Amino acid sequence: MIKSIFLTAFDLTKKNAIVLIGFFLSIVLLSFLMGLLGELLRQQIIASVVFNIFSLIVNITITIATIKLAFAIIADQTLTFDAIKPNKIEALKIIRSSFYLILLIISILFLTLGFLELLGVVDPSFAAFFEDLSKDPTHLFNYTSLQLTYTLAILLLIILPTLIIYIRLGFVNYLIIDKEIEVGNAFMLSYQLTKGKLGFIVLLYLAIIALNIIGLAFLLIGVLFTIPMSFMIITLAYRYLFPKEILDEKNFLI
Repeated sequence: MIKSIFLTAFDLTKKNAIVLIGFFLSIVLLSFLMGLLGELLRQQIIASVVFNIFSLIVNITITIATIKLAFAIIADQTLTFDAIKPNKIEALKIIRSSFYLILLIISILFLTLGFLELLGVVDPSFAAFFEDLSKDPTHLFNYTSLQLTYTLAILLLIILPTLIIYIRLGFVNYLIIDKEIEVGNAFMLSYQLTKGKLGFIVLLYLAIIALNIIGLAFLLIGVLFTIPMSFMIITLAYRYLFPKEILDEKNFLI
């Protein structure tokens, strides 16, 4: 199925290359200008706060426009500004979903860490390792392979539950925009319909990473194609994982 998604994404990206690459370059340019402006305003507290709010609005707008553009291309719709234009309701839902997801991820991280500490798996040397590296990264070479393996294993145990939840909830924004449902329902559907599909999603993201590494290998020019193609891959994967016939059932849209 991954091969089929990649081939379809390649064809769609090639067919709409001018629009997708132009859209991607616009985002890169906007991000660059926003970064410069942020640096200029960093020392001014009030201006910095206003700028951060403005940056949030811009990022939410880009997120919605990107998803809508990918949906429009897959549906072979006419690509107009109205087709990808965000609205206030969508923007507010995306802001809420982002806040809830961050809060959930932080909570799971602390709960996992606390649970491992209760079991005695995590000892003071784990925290000391990162404190030491923060002072001098070259101290990494002073540790034995056994110490490094222990630290990496504990780190994976802490991150793994969070990573699984994050992957299972990775399509919340797509559901909000596609079905215009409430944030809570989007979380529920994303978690429910990705059950048993974790391996597929992980392999998909690994393949996307490999694709963009190949793009980087071509003197950075390749990413002008591979990154827009990645957007298409994820949207096609969403359509595969969340079929319209299932989402249209009333039982799923409470």
